[in-house]
Amino acid sequence: MDGQHIGGGEPLSSRRLVVFVVVVVALAALLPASAAQAGPIRDGRTLLSCPDPTVLDAHVGGYRYYLSCTSDVAPNAFPLRGSNDLVHWHRLGYVFPAGQEPWWAQTSPRGRFWAPALYRIEHRWVIYFAAQYDPRKLRLSYATGGPVSSSTMLIGVATATSLHGPWQSRVLHYRGQFNGIDREKERYGGVIDPSVGRDTATGQLYLFWAEQHSSIWVTALSPDGLTISPAIHQALIARHGWECATPRGTCVIEGPEETFRDGWFYLFFSGGSTWTGTYAIGVGASRNPLVSQFRLLDNGPALRSGGGYIGPGGSSAPVTAPDGEEEIFYHAMIGPNPRHVSGDRYLFSSPIFWQGKRGLDPRIGSGVVS
Repeated sequence: MDGQHIGGGEPLSSRRLVVFVVVVVALAALLPASAAQAGPIRDGRTLLSCPDPTVLDAHVGGYRYYLSCTSDVAPNAFPLRGSNDLVHWHRLGYVFPAGQEPWWAQTSPRGRFWAPALYRIEHRWVIYFAAQYDPRKLRLSYATGGPVSSSTMLIGVATATSLHGPWQSRVLHYRGQFNGIDREKERYGGVIDPSVGRDTATGQLYLFWAEQHSSIWVTALSPDGLTISPAIHQALIARHGWECATPRGTCVIEGPEETFRDGWFYLFFSGGSTWTGTYAIGVGASRNPLVSQFRLLDNGPALRSGGGYIGPGGSSAPVTAPDGEEEIFYHAMIGPNPRHVSGDRYLFSSPIFWQGKRGLDPRIGSGVVS
């Protein structure tokens, strides 16, 4: 055989072809393996709907990874999926099937269920989430007096020994709960988007959440994950930057997710308008989340619209893929969503690269959805 045509050019000799293939393979090996998996995740031939994804690397229960998503007003709350490769996700059921919702919450389709965060704590499943309060089932009052209003978004927590339940739930936190106790005060809206970060040096757990819609808060969490300290702290507040690119010019930050690396807490958060496509992901850092506010690492977002998709946000914490690289999962849309259809937000992933002299500068893929 004299040669083989590659892309319509001049024929290559067998020896040159072998060298060419070896070089291509070698270059591919130098690229982060996660990059090949970046982009939309599919359920068969269709994009996988998954607003506000939580991804847990658990290594128990039949799969390595577990995924859950916002269900909003759907009759079954918080779908569950399992995977061994972060690409193919298999249906496992729901955290709260219809008729088994948290006893203190309004039920769908009136009640909304947002932003689950799934963990393994002390050898059991623990899930944190936001849901709308039903005062007919539980009476809550602020520390300074007065009842909590109906339909207010509260943070709940539920535990189970099996991923298939049954799940035992309770109210963990509501806005203003500690206003008469702590010097810092939550003043507006409900509380949403809970997540848990662990200081791997000390083992201390922290609960993060968003106060609708302009600040992110944190407090210490008990070892079992079920009790929070009243010493709450405002970890980040919206500035007048990219997170204020909303139809009314209001500033939005929410969706906190954390990772701890070499003595630093890194806070991934979302800001801007979910439904018009200015939604994006930012990153901040802090040595001690209970003492100071997080310092933003860039003037602009770390991940923004691009590649034909808009509004990336609602991210997971970084997850270690089977190849050892780190990925972050998030939702994005295929176009503006004026009807606010929650299910039209689809699951994507991008690799995280830790850059800089000490590898402490996180970069999310190419900086745009792709």
